[in-house]
Amino acid sequence: MTMLAIDLWAGYVVNSLWLLPFPEAEVSMRLLIGFVALMVVLVAVPAKASLPYYNQDLGYTIWLPKNWSEVSGSYLRWAESSRKPVPIQGDASNWTAGYHCPANGRARSLLVEVKHGRRMLATDISNFNRFIVKTLSRQSSRGAGASDQTRIALKDATYFKEKKILRLSTEMNSGDRTILSLTYIVYTRIGMLTFVGYVDPGDSQARQVIDKAVLSLYLDDNVRY
Repeated sequence: MTMLAIDLWAGYVVNSLWLLPFPEAEVSMRLLIGFVALMVVLVAVPAKASLPYYNQDLGYTIWLPKNWSEVSGSYLRWAESSRKPVPIQGDASNWTAGYHCPANGRARSLLVEVKHGRRMLATDISNFNRFIVKTLSRQSSRGAGASDQTRIALKDATYFKEKKILRLSTEMNSGDRTILSLTYIVYTRIGMLTFVGYVDPGDSQARQVIDKAVLSLYLDDNVRY
């Protein structure tokens, strides 16, 4: 049921309450308010029984399916020590949060990094986006990557202006394995949040899950751009 349908139905019921005696109308009004409140919550919550993960330190809430879980500190340290490639910042990374979905050897993870700074102006964001896309395009044309063993190919770059999110899709080949990297730069009041998802190129389901989760990210008031 859409919000428009709820509004139309509620308006019809409210008009009908005038035909009832006062006590009955008061009880019906209470039931109506409770019903409308319930429907608003159901419409607002992401579909497919996703679970919210609130990161108080970084000030965001992300919704992921039930088969995803928050990773441990040891996993984050392993990701750093294994020099998990990041197409934008090279091999250097400082993961502060992460999420993982067991997938029988397939790559399904989402890691989070923060770059503290000021609230960037719209022109600064535009210039920075162009710089990143240009840099990745050069790496793709040269066949270079985050390291001598990693090859990067930029597949797509999209900026969501209303959400202040730049999404980069790159294929990263290291040795005999190719991983699709989904990088989201979220511009905030406190700098940039970077979400990097790693999936197998043919895993469209995991890609959709990560894309929906990050693009529906909720930021606290003191963090939101």
